[in-house]
Amino acid sequence: MAKTRAYGSGLGDHFRLGDAPALVSRALRKTELAVTQLKRDEPDLGMTTPIAKEDAYLVALQVREVPDHELWVDERAIGVEPIPACTTTIYDLRSNPIAFVRSPFHSLHFYLPRRAINLAREEEGEKPIDELAYRPGVAMADTVIRMLGLALMPAFELPEQASLLFVDHVTMAMCAHVAFKYGASARPRMVRGGLAPRQERLAKDLLRANLSGELCLADLARECGLSVSHFARSFRRSTGLPPHRWLLMERVEHAKGRLKSTDMSLLEIALACGFADQSHFTRVFSRATGLSPAAWRRHRS
Repeated sequence: MAKTRAYGSGLGDHFRLGDAPALVSRALRKTELAVTQLKRDEPDLGMTTPIAKEDAYLVALQVREVPDHELWVDERAIGVEPIPACTTTIYDLRSNPIAFVRSPFHSLHFYLPRRAINLAREEEGEKPIDELAYRPGVAMADTVIRMLGLALMPAFELPEQASLLFVDHVTMAMCAHVAFKYGASARPRMVRGGLAPRQERLAKDLLRANLSGELCLADLARECGLSVSHFARSFRRSTGLPPHRWLLMERVEHAKGRLKSTDMSLLEIALACGFADQSHFTRVFSRATGLSPAAWRRHRS
């Protein structure tokens, strides 16, 4: 039987939450990245159950303040303080973290295997690490983790609108940030240059042919003959945008053409251009152009 990983229902069960929603990225070779939303509005959860040991970390963004809890690591009680909202705590899954939670909670837990962290470091020519540098039970104010975590909140609210590219991009950005901020003091070298012209044309053609966003970073990187992280960095350097943002702008451009030259309804255009529904189309189009699709069409008629 396959081993249960510490994300999704595999993590939710330890908090007696059942099937906790999770977003999973399989962009990296032979490993997965994931983020799980844990939410409970009632107090007095009590003791969490033990999590099977594995060579991975949970990096938790506490969306809601946790004023009352206790923590054990390797069967030893750890001194803790209330966890403020929008701060970060880190848990090593090799050390059997167990909590006693009295407060309601809402958190996002990023599942980062050490293999993935070291792949991010090796891509930059840095040495692998044995462990992250942090203090168990101590909350940290990390603006990057907060922004990346909050960027994923709409994907949990409307999972049908979350593209694989976007999930890949955010989880890999999180992994790279953790690898260098908490792995060592060395900083990654600056990337010089972007994609070769042939690679850029190929990547854009593949994205245009898959406006629905079902392609993932691993597919694009493989077609270009690059590692996932190298491709993501090079694409952004060449185009000024990460792949998922470039794809959204391309959807908007396709939608403009249909708004101007066809009598298709807004819903038909939304679905034809890869948007989840008319509401998603209107929101993205308005943000990109400053006008709703209907208003844009009226101005061009």
